Amino acid sequence: MTAVTFTDQAREVSGARASRGKTLYHLQALRGLAASLVVVSHCADTLAEHGLMPASVAGRLGISGYFGVATFFLISGFIIYKTSRQAFGDLHGARTFVLKRLIRIFPVYWIATALFVVLSPHRAGFTAGDIVSSLLLVPHWIASAGNMHPLVGQGWTLQYEMLFYMIFAAGLFFTRTVGTGLIVAAMAGLVLLGSAIMPLADMTEPATIAAYWTRPIIFLFAGGIGFGLIEERMPRSFAVPYPFMLMLAVLGLWFAYSLGAPLSASEQIRFPTVLVIWALCGVWVFASIFGRSGEGAFETAAEVFGDASYSVYLFHTFVLSALLRLKLQDVSPPLFVVAAVIGANVLGYAMYRLVELPILRTFRKMLLRAQGARNSGSVYIPPG
Repeated sequence: MTAVTFTDQAREVSGARASRGKTLYHLQALRGLAASLVVVSHCADTLAEHGLMPASVAGRLGISGYFGVATFFLISGFIIYKTSRQAFGDLHGARTFVLKRLIRIFPVYWIATALFVVLSPHRAGFTAGDIVSSLLLVPHWIASAGNMHPLVGQGWTLQYEMLFYMIFAAGLFFTRTVGTGLIVAAMAGLVLLGSAIMPLADMTEPATIAAYWTRPIIFLFAGGIGFGLIEERMPRSFAVPYPFMLMLAVLGLWFAYSLGAPLSASEQIRFPTVLVIWALCGVWVFASIFGRSGEGAFETAAEVFGDASYSVYLFHTFVLSALLRLKLQDVSPPLFVVAAVIGANVLGYAMYRLVELPILRTFRKMLLRAQGARNSGSVYIPPG
């Protein structure tokens, strides 16, 4: 799941489409669905490790996590572009963008990392380099894990988010047209460079930063920017009818493909066959951006679902650990999955309300005060 907002998450998603007069409730719902897909993925891995699910089935269900991550990256590219497009060509806007992204990502992530280090039974094996690189989200080979992910394993997506933010911030020094083109070109260039370092179809864990930060998945951020450009040019009257039904249809199609395709799990996420996943993700992101919605129970639930998504993503593994201690997986594997998804969302929303939101509001106030002291409010601060 990716982190795609600053303080009040619903406000930023709303601000992303303020010009069209709608709050992106379906995008909020999609963020919640994507986070829950990651939970399902880790449940499948856990059940397979305990011999309660065939490895082949777990592998295919496990791709749901990749599906969720690809969705997050598309959403991130869209939201970042839409909420920051007025900052192009503005030095202070670029600086503010960087500060807000750092504030959005790190405080809650550091809490998750600290809890993991304290509670992990393997903490004695963590080196200082492992901990520092994880806290800074710098790719670093962790021998005990056999990859360059941070200690909080799902934080690998945040490493790619940080790369995207750095590229986007550099693009803000130019006009919107030039900067956007340079951002997309930079990501395409990195993927091209990566293909020379490591074949795009190679599924081996990258062992260097050069190989790690040039994988083709980063181009999903450019796809999200593409949705932002499309949204700018669409007639205000354009709307996708029954977007939530379309999103559910995409989800059903995805599971049918994942579980029924003749391709193995690894082949499904190997380039270029992974483009099937990207296309399906693109369809439901498009529907969520342009979906017609009102103001009712669905919209309220979607807002809550989306608000919790970042904390769900970061803290759901603690819920899985608690359920394992209760031996719920031995009582009923399906019940284990249901309890994990519900528990992760309940904990995620509690963390959002009690920890994440207060922290982000505090930092936002500090940022606004600093802006006021510097230039009496003339510096642009993107919404969210």
